[in-house]
Amino acid sequence: MKKLLFLFVLVTAINVTSQESVLLRANYKKGDVLEVKMEQSQNMGAKGGVDMKMSMDMIVTSKDGDMLTTESKIKSINMNMLQGGMAMSYDSSMKEEDLDEMGKMMKQQFDPMMKSIITSKVNSQGEILETKVEPSNPAMDQITAQAKGVIYPNEKVSVGTSWSDVASQQGMNVTSIYTVSKIENGKVYINITGSVTGMGEGDIKGDLVVDIETGIQDSASSEMAINAGGMDMKISTTTTTSKI
Repeated sequence: MKKLLFLFVLVTAINVTSQESVLLRANYKKGDVLEVKMEQSQNMGAKGGVDMKMSMDMIVTSKDGDMLTTESKIKSINMNMLQGGMAMSYDSSMKEEDLDEMGKMMKQQFDPMMKSIITSKVNSQGEILETKVEPSNPAMDQITAQAKGVIYPNEKVSVGTSWSDVASQQGMNVTSIYTVSKIENGKVYINITGSVTGMGEGDIKGDLVVDIETGIQDSASSEMAINAGGMDMKISTTTTTSKI
């Protein structure tokens, strides 16, 4: 019995000490092209909501040490919105003559966004250091101001490793906590939890899958439940990124 107990302890110790640890970094190369697809649903109960799908291409235009420069451009937008009992929809793949009057109005707002090029400087940890939009327009400026990627930690991660960051968005402070749940087949699986404070109060939960070799976030999903000014809101976001 003692020998079996000793063997169990030994095997457990070996498993712990041989646990895989990896360094998460954005290992992009100049010329890499990434396709980013995002689906977002904002549910505001009786006040309505918004469902949006958007795809974007991102090109790595230069790499200087740990600093990357990327250029991104929106390829397509599909949006359905219900507000004040009024339904509105827009699909950028449709010709203008096939859109209804509301769709034509939305096209005037979205067209300038789809012509803009977003230039970003990002370090290898995924931190966005600088963003510029040309030609500039208020809608894209607002989107880029709120853009925040996952910042990878300085040290290697293993199962159980946690780190956090805080971002400010529209008067709210969003604290995100990332915890590695497993590492297998060249991927790091991460659970996301967190909280929202400030003009809104709530919590966050989600999941993230990162490719170890490239640092690409293959998929990310999150759900944010917020109460702002007495109004409950749920925001669900799913993003996939692939190299093309």
